Amino acid sequence: MARFLHLLLIPLLFFVSIANAQNETKDQGVGRYSRQVYGGLVIRTNGWGGTYVKGKNKGAFNVRQVSYDFNFVKHEKEQKSYFQDPSARPFVFGKKNAVYNFKLNFGFKKEIAEKQRKSGVQVSYAWGMGPSVSLLRPIYLEVLIIDPNLNGYSLSTEKYDPNKHFVDNIYGRASNFLGFSELSIVPGFSAKASMLFEYSNYRDGIKGFEVGISGEAYPKRIEIMSDQVLSSYPDGAKNHWLFVSGYVHFYFGRKYN
Repeated sequence: MARFLHLLLIPLLFFVSIANAQNETKDQGVGRYSRQVYGGLVIRTNGWGGTYVKGKNKGAFNVRQVSYDFNFVKHEKEQKSYFQDPSARPFVFGKKNAVYNFKLNFGFKKEIAEKQRKSGVQVSYAWGMGPSVSLLRPIYLEVLIIDPNLNGYSLSTEKYDPNKHFVDNIYGRASNFLGFSELSIVPGFSAKASMLFEYSNYRDGIKGFEVGISGEAYPKRIEIMSDQVLSSYPDGAKNHWLFVSGYVHFYFGRKYN
């Protein structure tokens, strides 16, 4: 009898183990979505902007991603100046162009620490690379025109010229809508790498923050500040052809099939 029971238990245990394995596989599949989208505000060491990311799962812990980035890029020597009239707009002395950067990055995100509970944190790392395009908009200023008879002054809207415009004759920044008809385009290449920390309480939700470093390279220097003004700095400041910045991305989104 004991031998009979032993022979009976072997196939039973075999089928139970198969059932458990199937249940575990099913449980692991719960909450696994094939696609995801997320994005949000990006704060950079050389500006700020936004990112939108589309991802498609390639296995349980890998996501193939495409990210669309837009950023306002600043030079490290930018410093706001103010005219004595409080109604005047602040301006950056020596700034020649406003720079708007667009990037299209292709890459992957890999999960390295899975969220163990609803209130936990999922940790991943990501990288991407692709084309980068910067648009340069010339800066316009409100310039003081002094009456030769000393009867006051008038204002003239002019494109910034380092040979004509100085701290003592600049009233303030003109409208940001000026200069778009004179945009110049500089194409380049970009790459980035980051760590992501996701803590959404919803199975199909995405919420978290990303900490990373990014770089953009161009075939020539991007003239944000006037070269003439930068040459007056004792540290030999220059405009850059390579932009490297750290960033924090606060994002939210969702997963779906």
